[in-house]
Amino acid sequence: MTRNDDRNDALPVNPVLSVRTEPSAEHTPAEQGDAPADFAQRPIPPMATPSTEGLSAGEVSTMLGGDASMTEANEALGTAEGLDTITES
Repeated sequence: MTRNDDRNDALPVNPVLSVRTEPSAEHTPAEQGDAPADFAQRPIPPMATPSTEGLSAGEVSTMLGGDASMTEANEALGTAEGLDTITES
């Protein structure tokens, strides 16, 4: 017997519970409800304007937590394998 076998705080068994043997009468999938009534009057939340410029290798490595030398090494490996590292991943 282990230490956890003689616990006093175990939940009691509920004799009323039983296993459901028959399937439910109708399958009702989840669906999206109607839009709120005041949806058209709600203000548009602020959103940053996306930049049309790509990120530099340094910016990407900062976002990923690495340093620029790792990014340059990966680009060099990709070039050695014949990959276009700018467009292929």
